[in-house]
Amino acid sequence: MRILNAIYLAENGTKTTIELRDVTFSLYEDKLKGNMFCPSENCPARISFSSGRKAHFRTWRMDKHANDCIYQFDRIPVLKGRSSTESINVEIPYSRRQSALQEAFRIMNLSDEEKEESLGRQSPLRPREKERAIAGTKRSVTGIQMVLFEGEKYDEELIKRQSYILKRAVDEIKSQDIGTIRLIMGQVIEVKEEGQTAEITIENNDRKLSIVFEEAFTADRLNSSYLSKFWAIERLLNDSKIVLFAGIGDVRKKTDRSRIELVIYRGDDFRVNNKDMSVLAADYSRADL
Repeated sequence: MRILNAIYLAENGTKTTIELRDVTFSLYEDKLKGNMFCPSENCPARISFSSGRKAHFRTWRMDKHANDCIYQFDRIPVLKGRSSTESINVEIPYSRRQSALQEAFRIMNLSDEEKEESLGRQSPLRPREKERAIAGTKRSVTGIQMVLFEGEKYDEELIKRQSYILKRAVDEIKSQDIGTIRLIMGQVIEVKEEGQTAEITIENNDRKLSIVFEEAFTADRLNSSYLSKFWAIERLLNDSKIVLFAGIGDVRKKTDRSRIELVIYRGDDFRVNNKDMSVLAADYSRADL
């Protein structure tokens, strides 16, 4: 989830909201550095600024957001390594996410025989490859922060980019997938509109999963073209016998619900029948003219 603004705490205790568009490298270094905090109420996490072609705010290294903060995330422990106080940020670029979604629909449209044949052609996995990628860096690490962001860099904290996204059909999700970023595939069986978003239920081989869009989704201004457009998926479900879904997000299992959820943060991180939802809504609107 992008952090679009921060709270600047002056020496006299005055708090000022700082917008990303107003921050320059010199302003940050001379005045703001170390004095910007998360905009969520009662969240103690500090915020840093990274300049470049796509400037962005990010969480100050090793700071933790409040549990109820919309920007809260978990750092995933790395079992292999040397003693250190650093962490890796693993970026999943926009182009890679879109390629993964395209590949997901190709997989879902294969016959069982074609899937087996495709698996047979894949090269053997090299389990030590990931370990070498970490061990070969100039600094040791103790954690990984997975982020869905397409910025150019994360200053000195960015060690490597994520070059793949693990795909799972709904019935293939395991306990180790919970709390991680995954691409989930399934068939849409229900759409319940909830205000500007909706809860989408998908299934595969009688296993069900809920797709949810929370406050973080509606708060991101880049998702504005997707808000109040979920009716298009419900209409597609009524028009078509089969509606396939693929989406990238955080796999989660809430204690008050037995069903696993996929939390999606970006409107362009999911597709139905290999079509972006805002495009689908626009197609229906034009057809109704």
